[in-house]
Amino acid sequence: MEAKKRFVSGFNGLRTLGVFAVILYHLYPQKIQGGFLGVVLFFVLSGYLVTDSLLREFKGTKKISPLNFWKKRMKRIYPMLLAVFLIVSPYLLFFQNNQMKGLRSNFLSSVFMVQNWWQIQQGSSYFADAAGESPFKHIYYLAIEGQFFLFWPLIVIFLVKIIRSKKHSFLLLNFLAIISLILMIAQYKVGQDPTRVYYGTDTRVFSLFMGASLAFIWPLNKSHANLNKRGQVFGRNLLLGVLALTLLLYIFMPAQSPLTYYGGLWFVSLLSMLLIALVVHPGLKANRIFSNRVFDYIGSRSYGIYLWQLPVFALAAAKIINPTSWYNVIWQLFLVFALSELSYRFIEGPLVAYDYSKLWPWIKSKVEDIKQDKWRALPKKVLAVVILVSTSLIIILTSPKSPHDQQVLEAKIMEQQKALEEANLKAANARVSAPLKSIAEKYGVDPVVAEKASKMQIFAVGDSVMVAGSTDLQEAFPRMTIKAVVGEQVDSGATILAENKEAVQKADAILIGLGTNGTLTIGNTNYVEKIMQEVGDKPVYWINNLMPRPWEKSNNSQLKEMAKKYPNLTIIDWHGLSENQSSWFYSDGIHPKDQGAINYTRLILESMAKK
Repeated sequence: MEAKKRFVSGFNGLRTLGVFAVILYHLYPQKIQGGFLGVVLFFVLSGYLVTDSLLREFKGTKKISPLNFWKKRMKRIYPMLLAVFLIVSPYLLFFQNNQMKGLRSNFLSSVFMVQNWWQIQQGSSYFADAAGESPFKHIYYLAIEGQFFLFWPLIVIFLVKIIRSKKHSFLLLNFLAIISLILMIAQYKVGQDPTRVYYGTDTRVFSLFMGASLAFIWPLNKSHANLNKRGQVFGRNLLLGVLALTLLLYIFMPAQSPLTYYGGLWFVSLLSMLLIALVVHPGLKANRIFSNRVFDYIGSRSYGIYLWQLPVFALAAAKIINPTSWYNVIWQLFLVFALSELSYRFIEGPLVAYDYSKLWPWIKSKVEDIKQDKWRALPKKVLAVVILVSTSLIIILTSPKSPHDQQVLEAKIMEQQKALEEANLKAANARVSAPLKSIAEKYGVDPVVAEKASKMQIFAVGDSVMVAGSTDLQEAFPRMTIKAVVGEQVDSGATILAENKEAVQKADAILIGLGTNGTLTIGNTNYVEKIMQEVGDKPVYWINNLMPRPWEKSNNSQLKEMAKKYPNLTIIDWHGLSENQSSWFYSDGIHPKDQGAINYTRLILESMAKK
């Protein structure tokens, strides 16, 4: 018989900390830069709890049943996972059809717990969102855990029966964690998108190993010695220090910094281990600090909150103007908590406790009723669920394949982003390899326009659309300095200009390509005016927006109004030129490719160098 588990209410507080870090990261990735690290806490806590459960089972029965372990994990994971797909998919069909592409593969890879590797194979980026944010990309976390759970009970059997020593097991698991960390360091490439090492099971499993190792030397039911006052003070100070450092990293550790992948994630895993150890110790106040009704409520529903938050945020961002304004954030959070509460009451709770050995006999009896034309006797709730599940499965399984150009888009934009970061601006003129006449022919302008552009000093600020066209822009304007970053928000424009005052002053003109990722006015601040005030009398050329986003029209209208107010502001009408030219774009309808990128550059040439 398995030893009785000691209940530690503080774990719900840790889950609350982790899930709120992730939520804030998805809402405000520029401000809560390290919020994605909340998943690290989930990994470490999960590794600790499942290992402690297996060790208690072995202590009570002298054996471990992998089959029972897998059954428990499946009952815990699958009901909610399937529910999210089955509920979100009909919405996608009717209201956001562009997300239907690849839905079937996304669903099947999630069911078979390989979604992280599928995303890697697709060339998807967790951080760039250049092709539009997927409402299911966060399921990579469950895939990594699912793969870990598949082998973990067998590994624990080896550790308790062959290694036997808890100390040696602890050391061995941390040795394996270091190997995983080395794989992350070896595969991480500075300047490239880190999604491969972020999604990879081989490069992320160290957090699970570290949590698991703690269970061998610091189990839930460990009889800790009573602490004197000095020990309690030390424990309190250690908790405050670890918690403060963890929160600082949640806010300031950048997702694409080399420091994150050269040991940062491992260090956050170590801090998570310490938090768990402190909460578990019955002689310390850590458990009480992380225990209250609010934390208990949120923590008990953290799995559902985690699953629902990204679908809500991603789908809202595609449909509403300024999705991160406080009033929009409030209703989105309310919807996330409402969905998690309903699914906790009617899906997660009941189906975790359900005895699935009764399911097949029940299904057989209902099928027999239908054969005997007794389907009308079926409860209406059962009929409704069957219809919903069947309809959603048909929608998912008949959805179109993921378009190849989505991964091409991700790869190309990130490659061009890297090229921009590595560009030697002092040698920009030397990069012109083709004669001016060839450039004029390529972009369909007069040679005199190409000649004028080759001599112009331009300072450009933009987002991923400008990154997508940067190769052609740099060819046409060899003296152009481009400060374009994937996911750039308009509120960064004035800051970038202020940080590069000398280059701005030397420039003949300023080129702006912002607005793809949100409205040009946030709250009460008009960021077009802020940018115009920053550049003074310098000529400014602003490329207007073309994207399937609800703020497209308001952004372009605002730019027209600002051009009336500021004589030195010229609007480059990319929207008017490209509105009905779908072949110019990748399938997201936002980022120009091939002939689209050439026409993008031609329009800018004619606007800036023809005068």
